[in-house]
Amino acid sequence: MRGLQLAGAATRGVVVFAREARARRGAAPLRDRLAGALGATLVDVGTRLGATFIKVGQIASTRADLLPRPLVDELARLRDQVPPFTFDDVRRTVEQELGQPLDVLFATFEPAPVAAASVAQVHRAVWRATGETVAVKLRRPDILEKVRLDRAILLFVGRVAERVAPSLRLVSLAEALETFCNAVEAQIHFAKEAENNRRFAANFAHDADVHFPRLVPDACSDAVLTMEFVEGVREEDLEARGMDIPRIVDAGVRAVCRMIFLHGFVHADLHQGNLCFLPPGRVVFLDLGLIGVLEDADRLTSAALLYSFAVGDGETVARLFFESAPHHAVPDYPTYEREMADYVCQVHKRGLGNVQITLEIGRLFDILRRHRIQARSHMTMVNLALMTAEGLGKRLDPTLQLNEAALPYLAEALGMSASAAG
Repeated sequence: MRGLQLAGAATRGVVVFAREARARRGAAPLRDRLAGALGATLVDVGTRLGATFIKVGQIASTRADLLPRPLVDELARLRDQVPPFTFDDVRRTVEQELGQPLDVLFATFEPAPVAAASVAQVHRAVWRATGETVAVKLRRPDILEKVRLDRAILLFVGRVAERVAPSLRLVSLAEALETFCNAVEAQIHFAKEAENNRRFAANFAHDADVHFPRLVPDACSDAVLTMEFVEGVREEDLEARGMDIPRIVDAGVRAVCRMIFLHGFVHADLHQGNLCFLPPGRVVFLDLGLIGVLEDADRLTSAALLYSFAVGDGETVARLFFESAPHHAVPDYPTYEREMADYVCQVHKRGLGNVQITLEIGRLFDILRRHRIQARSHMTMVNLALMTAEGLGKRLDPTLQLNEAALPYLAEALGMSASAAG
């Protein structure tokens, strides 16, 4: 059955690609038009195949260091919205995983999910032992087998594609696909998400303004994750609810900077849907399945890169990217260094208060691609996490300057005083 679905999607993909390529005729370079057409095709195919393909596409959309921008922009349109699975399957999963009848464990359990996606869905319930309202996240019954099959298919395609087009080895297509598939698998094992939750909670135990949903340990397994139901305020309602917005901005920036530069343990799926807020100004991080772990060397390199960028030291930015690259084939290092240094200098002259740091870091990836340097994958994750912090901060406080807000954490990571770093 899955083979027929794949064959049908592939056939349709050829038609979609031809249609999109024709529709994009115009002034844009051929490579960009083809990349955009490919992205639109993959969105169509991924949406039809669901699960692994949607998740892999979503993760690939974060890899601006590997993929052309038109392709990344198209993949970012992938939405993880699917019909819920039945309440009979919900009951069966709960009782198999937790070992007791659902009605014994929960005083109430709403049959309709509050959210449904290709990997899991979430129900509101009341935990009978304590009477508290909880969120019960349940893995889709058929997802394990489907992900394993899809993983085998994707890795096979990646290896074949590298043999047919050796240039794809520069971007390590097969390795990238394996990384994406590993990330998908991590999200379907809730025991891992529970472990992530506990680690985050420990890392921020002394920060009253940063919160992660508290687990109900007796109601957690590899396929069921039960936690407090957070009735949070969404970003668009903050002002109407009289929330302390400066406090929220400070907490959000502080949390992300500490994750990256001090803890090396980063929420890698940060977007508005995975954030909510509690009075008077607390930030709640949700959906902790996709995590980035930075080795100490990567953590320090990230801090050094952002610091060098902030002070306009383009030569150091060029060197750090080059030395940390897992793959590079730079035909002319002096030209690469000069282009990078000129770009960083131009940004610095404009004044960091007049630019978005994360947008400019994203543009550095264009330089890296042109000079055939593959940034380490953690750099994109770092940029995305910072982009979330800066985006939230700028929306709530247009005067926010991320470089200044991040300075104390960069200084701490690099063993400098904040005054010396400034």
